[in-house]
Amino acid sequence: MVRRSLLAGLTVATALFAAPARAAPNDCSTRLLPRPVAAERQPVTASSLVELLDFGRADNGLSGEAPFSVSPDGRLAVMAVRRADAAHDDYCIGVLLVSLDGDRPPRLLDIGGEFIAMTHDVRDAPEVVNGSPDPGTPRWSPDGRRVAYLRRDGDRTQIWTVGLDGRPAHQVTHLPTDVLGFAWAADGRALLARTRPGLVAAAKAIDNEGRSGFLFDRRFWTLSDDRPRPPLPIPIVTMMLDPGTGAPVAASDPAPSAEADGPSGALLVARGARGAIAWTALRDPDQPFGTTTLHVVSDGRPIGCPATLCDTPVGGIWWARRHDLLVMRGGTPGNGGRTSLYRWHLGNGSSPVRLLDTIDALFGCQPASGALICARETARHPRTIVALDPLTGKLRTLFDPNPDFAARRAGTVRRLVWGRQGITTYGDLVLPPDHRAGQRHPLIVVQYTSRGFLRGGTGDEVPIRLLAEQGFAVLSFQRPAMLPAAARGRDLAHVQRINIAGLAERRMIFAAVDAGIDAAIATGAVDPAKIGITGLSDGAVTTQFALLNSRRFTAAAIGSCCDDPSGMSIAGTSYRDALLAWGYPRSGAADPFWSGYSLAVGAERMKTPLLIQVPDGEYRLALETYSSLQLHGTPVEMYVYPDEHHVKWHPVHRLAVYRRYLEWFDFWLRDRLPGEQDSLAEAQRWQAMRLSVRP
Repeated sequence: MVRRSLLAGLTVATALFAAPARAAPNDCSTRLLPRPVAAERQPVTASSLVELLDFGRADNGLSGEAPFSVSPDGRLAVMAVRRADAAHDDYCIGVLLVSLDGDRPPRLLDIGGEFIAMTHDVRDAPEVVNGSPDPGTPRWSPDGRRVAYLRRDGDRTQIWTVGLDGRPAHQVTHLPTDVLGFAWAADGRALLARTRPGLVAAAKAIDNEGRSGFLFDRRFWTLSDDRPRPPLPIPIVTMMLDPGTGAPVAASDPAPSAEADGPSGALLVARGARGAIAWTALRDPDQPFGTTTLHVVSDGRPIGCPATLCDTPVGGIWWARRHDLLVMRGGTPGNGGRTSLYRWHLGNGSSPVRLLDTIDALFGCQPASGALICARETARHPRTIVALDPLTGKLRTLFDPNPDFAARRAGTVRRLVWGRQGITTYGDLVLPPDHRAGQRHPLIVVQYTSRGFLRGGTGDEVPIRLLAEQGFAVLSFQRPAMLPAAARGRDLAHVQRINIAGLAERRMIFAAVDAGIDAAIATGAVDPAKIGITGLSDGAVTTQFALLNSRRFTAAAIGSCCDDPSGMSIAGTSYRDALLAWGYPRSGAADPFWSGYSLAVGAERMKTPLLIQVPDGEYRLALETYSSLQLHGTPVEMYVYPDEHHVKWHPVHRLAVYRRYLEWFDFWLRDRLPGEQDSLAEAQRWQAMRLSVRP
């Protein structure tokens, strides 16, 4: 829980160029369906990674909205799908219907709309864009005849519906503000839409204020905006609307509230027959970042949770029969990232039986037709939908959006688990497809999550499979768990004060990275003299700390930058005050806090070549580091990407980012010049940097 992870929700970039041409609908009708499998093995390319057929969130955590929705009868699933179109710098987007019994091919119910980015309320600002795709999971009507979903057209997100009868999709709402979320009323006679109508008046008030000048205050996020943002609080209103016309209605049976699903403070809830209930809750409500525990009541009596289930966070709970509870334990840094499914029979006091234990990512699981329907990712293959048998734990693939990816070359992937200084975590070592025993490859560290398909690390920033295809070994690093003292924090500010005191959190994470590199070298497949490190968000902060406190890195590249004294003023007073509340010093660059942490302050000691690729909404935070390193003769180059947020979403930018990571590490770790014609000027600059490096 560190500063840079919060920056992920802070930046809104202003569009600097005209909207690109959209892919033709007929083209999208083909692109939004699975592609045939090639007859021969194919290499992994940048385009093959960027243009995968995706659905759901970009990450694969156990929490959050499921990436698909199962029909009331359990026979169908529906999902919002997207495929990047790099040629047009755009996305094909649609709603896809999948048969879970395999009796029909997948069918597109709707095609069209714009990319929907996730938004968050951050401090004083509402609906700040992050850049990651919003999952936008469609929802079935209670009778299973229609699907409602969010679609964005003309920079406005609204509710649409479509039936299964082949008729065209229909826009339900025409609200002046974005629909933030929705649900069907239990009787199907209304849609409950969540929106912020007060934003209209708030934005108009800011326009009027500009006539006499804006008061500079906490409403400014100065990295990307030259005007204040509408300040919170602005209430979110739930409207009951007719599913056909969008007109307000009074539903007789509204959707049940979250509070009705379980006891107060419940996080996950499962209700069984005859009043049986299971739920998870914080062990200490005053420690919101602390551990959770599982509670079970069956036949009117509470049942103690065995350590087998309660020593690791629970990711899912479901009743299989009256006395059978299914419990999924989530993968954590401490257990090597392994996900386990247990069946616990409560009637005779028996112990839970483990049905499945895997390093694959399983998430979004929903009971249907006697099975758990889950999204699944393996280290080598993108997201699929599978059926998990609750009796045997066996998995069966129901739908693969990217069957063609199985024909892509893949090197070996080895899960490494290590510990140092009481810290346990893991990483995945990915070797080139043509690796042979005895070969040692340059190593690239990619941060800071390693779960499921190894595509690009956090933010899909660094192309793991592409780097391996080109002869690098890649260590996909999993950030360790929070410091124990921080996990007991009362709120975010308390947690951050613990993390920042003596840079305790940063030292802990870097110690884990350092131990992971040693573990990779110990396999014999890594050249210890040629190591690169990368990072976005929290990973970028780990990188800056590593470059000042270690000499083992030959080159580095980051997708966001940087934590420096100037950040206290550049980003605005709201951000400054948050940093002060977290324990950052008031005295500026002269404070000893910065000497082993800020690349700008420690520029004279930093020798490692650094590539910075940042969005236009954040690049000002990188200026102090960039200028200081340049003035001290350190090889540094920075690229700024227009119309981007913390997570870069433009397909053409993602291709450029991928290419430049590969060329940067090729140059500094393998002495190879970029081969493309448009990279010649780049190569000349890098050669000049190398010649000018101080001894």
